Amino acid sequence: MVRSGCAAADNSRVTEENPNHKEKKAKLEAEQRRRRMREEYEKLALTEQPKKQMKAAKSNTKNTIIMEEGDANIASASKHGKVEDVCVESFMEQLKAKVKSEVDYSHFPILEEDLGKDLETVGRFSVPLRLAPIANRIKDGFGDITSSSSQSDCAAKPTYLLFCAAIKEMDDLKLDQVNETKLLLWRDAINNALNLQFNVDFAIKHLFKIAHAYFGFKVMEGKSGEEMLKLKNVDGKMEVPEDCLREAEYFSGKPLSTGLLR
Repeated sequence: MVRSGCAAADNSRVTEENPNHKEKKAKLEAEQRRRRMREEYEKLALTEQPKKQMKAAKSNTKNTIIMEEGDANIASASKHGKVEDVCVESFMEQLKAKVKSEVDYSHFPILEEDLGKDLETVGRFSVPLRLAPIANRIKDGFGDITSSSSQSDCAAKPTYLLFCAAIKEMDDLKLDQVNETKLLLWRDAINNALNLQFNVDFAIKHLFKIAHAYFGFKVMEGKSGEEMLKLKNVDGKMEVPEDCLREAEYFSGKPLSTGLLR
């Protein structure tokens, strides 16, 4: 009778352990399936890689100069006397992109150097003395750009200062003093303001004009009138987007704030 009781107890334990055993077995099988899938994926990747490399090599043989990013690509395009529409459109898409902002006070010497010094009140905010003239010109031309924002003065001030600093740089610099990195930092400063519902649509539109001018300038830079004529194709049209050349001529020798501020 005792043995019978022990046997019954053992059978009971085996029955209780079965669910755990089944669970472990299921996990093991799932892990094996994942391993097989991973191995198959790696084999597929190794098979596809040469195809991708061959496709990339063919793409590189095309004569069209396309800017992907960086000033080196623009320099290469201008050397060949061509900046095609797709090149311009690619950068314009970057300017329109709503991406994480990379701009901060460290990108503007006027903010890093002057914030701890004497300040002047312009509208709702106290700004560094050297920034006050541009802040007043923005206010005179466009009113209180922060009037539609629901942010408190404390929350809105950093964005306001960055925006004013970007416009100040436009007022200080000319086409030969900027690059793509600078234009993208200005974009971030303007987009920060737009995100807080500042009334600054005028600034992003002006930045697009500057970007077109930048492309035109890089092609025109150092070229004589005769060399520019050589940029015409067989149909007599320029191999550079005409709006880029037009904007480059408009900003030639002028501050990049021209047409924006009074």
